[in-house]
Amino acid sequence: MTADHSCDFCAHLAADSFDVVVRGDLVVAVLDSHPINPGHVLLLPIRHAPDLAALDDDEVVELALVAQRADRALRQVLGAAVEGTNLVMSNGAAADQGVPHAHLHVIPRASGDGYEFHEDMSRYPVAPLDPADRAAIAAHMRGGR
Repeated sequence: MTADHSCDFCAHLAADSFDVVVRGDLVVAVLDSHPINPGHVLLLPIRHAPDLAALDDDEVVELALVAQRADRALRQVLGAAVEGTNLVMSNGAAADQGVPHAHLHVIPRASGDGYEFHEDMSRYPVAPLDPADRAAIAAHMRGGR
């Protein structure tokens, strides 16, 4: 495991102080210590990586598969209390990432649970992407990393 000693998540992983529900080869699933709703699971790569872009392909695959298993488990165990889920990953301080260690939230949701995403509708319409920027983004995505 490559750790960043200044990272809170790396420190918890090293101290084995998370409430771990599943430990994979590359990713660990823990119960969130400040859950939005009961059953809120947090998925973390074991290796320190600051965000999604820093994860390698194998970590991304395992993260996605563990997220799917968490979603299925929450729906199975909590039943009708889980009407849906949010998968939330913030990347960078400007996107409200609180800890600079990649992590994906799997949040069980129910109608009227009080948790809401708020969108500022006054921002719309947003100008379309410049065609050259669109083409450059597509080219980078086709090229992989």
